[in-house]
Amino acid sequence: MTRQNSKIPVIIKFILFIPVMLILFSGCQSRFDKIKGKVYLYEDSIYAFTAGFDNDTLYYIMKDAQRPYFHRSKYKSKKINDSTFLIELTDKPKFWEKNTWEIVIHDEKGFSSRESNKYYKLYSDSFIVKKAF
Repeated sequence: MTRQNSKIPVIIKFILFIPVMLILFSGCQSRFDKIKGKVYLYEDSIYAFTAGFDNDTLYYIMKDAQRPYFHRSKYKSKKINDSTFLIELTDKPKFWEKNTWEIVIHDEKGFSSRESNKYYKLYSDSFIVKKAF
């Protein structure tokens, strides 16, 4: 028996294989992974809330009319559905009622707090927030 060669050259098979693999790998990333390494800000007339997500550490700043309050804690994220995540902190901030925070991720440009509906938008200068800690 003789083996017949495929009519499609190897290079074309390889070129077709790459987009398929990219689609498969991009589908494995969760929405929460898109906000890691970034800093988000919510501001109203009196308060400013800043949240920075490192791989395993949450940096949080609450600033009111008097002074800022800084908090840093290790966290774990639990997926509730495609866009909602429960952030569970190791150390509860003094200015929070509990050690969990439920967030709804819209895209990499922002998320909202499930309880308060405050929308945190992407903060352009992430380096300043990490330097504060």
